[in-house]
Order: sequence, then structure tokens, then C-alpha cells
Amino acid sequence: MSTRQHRKSYVRPLVVPLIALTFSGYFAWHGWHGSFGIEARRQLAVEADRLDRDLAAVKKERAAIEHRVSLLRSSSLESDMLEERAREILGFANAKEIAVVASAPQHVLMNR
Repeated sequence: MSTRQHRKSYVRPLVVPLIALTFSGYFAWHGWHGSFGIEARRQLAVEADRLDRDLAAVKKERAAIEHRVSLLRSSSLESDMLEERAREILGFANAKEIAVVASAPQHVLMNR
């Protein structure tokens, strides 16, 4: 009966810890950079802050538009304001008024 003696391997005791370390590194990397990781959560927080600012700006703009619309309702309609807006939009003036043009075309100024 022959017996064979083996040398002690230096790699064999390191196999299980290396596999465990590899799995730990894999999960740690995905925990930081993955789609549900810490970095993704930070980016979502930044995006949420930007969207909150956009929402506040849109709400402010909507409130201003609602106020202008409420001024045009028949219960609170001011005829002076309505006439002023109609003249501004349509470019008309009353026959008794003198119209002053703030900006004349350049070719009119050159021909003088």
C-alpha cells in the first residue's frame, strides 16, 4: 500500500474567502451605482428639487393668468381695462386721440 503525501496548498484556503469577497464587492458596487443605489437616489433628489421649482413657477404663472381672467368676467369687468387691451392687441386708436409711435422704422429716420 502506497501512501502519497501532498504538499499544503496556499491557494486552497483562499478560494472561499475570495469568492465571498467577490460577491461582496459586486453587491457593494450595485448598492452604490445601481438603478436603486445611493447615487441614483441622489440624482432623483436633485431632479425632484428642480421639478419642485418648476412647479412653483408654473403655479405662480397660473395664478397670474387666473387673476387676469377673473378681471374679464362680467361681474367684475372694467370697461377701461377691456378697451385698453383691445386697442393694444388690435392696434386701434380712438378718433379723438393722438397716437405717438415709440419706435419708428430706420428708413423713415434716414430720409429726413
